[in-house]
Amino acid sequence: MMLLILTAAITIFQSIAYFQIYNTGAVWLSSRVDLATPLGAMPVAWFASIDSLFSLLGVAPLILFWAWQARRGREPSDLGKIGLGAAGAAIAFWLLALADLMAGGGKAPLAIPILAWAIAGVAFLYYWPPLLALISRVAPAKVNATMVSGAYLTLFVSNPLMGWFGSIYETMTPAAFWTINGGIAALGAMLVLLFGRRLESALSARLP
Repeated sequence: MMLLILTAAITIFQSIAYFQIYNTGAVWLSSRVDLATPLGAMPVAWFASIDSLFSLLGVAPLILFWAWQARRGREPSDLGKIGLGAAGAAIAFWLLALADLMAGGGKAPLAIPILAWAIAGVAFLYYWPPLLALISRVAPAKVNATMVSGAYLTLFVSNPLMGWFGSIYETMTPAAFWTINGGIAALGAMLVLLFGRRLESALSARLP
C-alpha cells in the first residue's frame, strides 16, 4: 500500500502543471496569444475543451498503439507510461514558453497553444488511467476500491499547489512561468526515471 501511495504521489507534479491550463493558461491566452481566425476571434473559453477532446479522441488510438507495442514486447509498464505522461506535459508547457519568447513584444500564434493543449490532453491519458489501472491490479482486495478512490487525493493536493503557483504568474515573465511549470511536470518524469525500476521490482510480487 505504501509503495502504491508513493507511486500515486509522483503524479502530483504533472497534475500541478497540467491543471494550470485551466488557471493561468486562460490569463496567458487572453493577453499573449493572437486569437484571430478567418471566422473571428477564438473564445478563450473554448480552450478548456481542447485537452478533453484530445483525451477522448486519443483513447482508441492509444489502446491500439499500446497493443502494437505489446506484441513486439515494447509496451511501457504502467510506471513507464506515468513517466511518459509527465514528460509529455513538460513538453506541452515548454512549447508555451518557446512561443512566448518567439513572440517578443507581440503575440504568440494561435496554433502553438492549440498544439500544447492537445499534447497535454494526450499526456493526461498516459499518466492518469495507467495509475488507476496499476492500483486496481496491485492493491490488496480488502482495500482495493478505497485505494483507487484515494488516488484522487493526488488531485486534491495538486490543485491548491497549482493555484498557489499560478498566483505568482505576474511576478515573472510568461516565458519563465511556463518554463518552470514544465519543469514541475518534468520532475515527475525524473522520479520515474530514478525510482521506477525499484518500484516496479517491489510491486512485481503482486502483479498478475
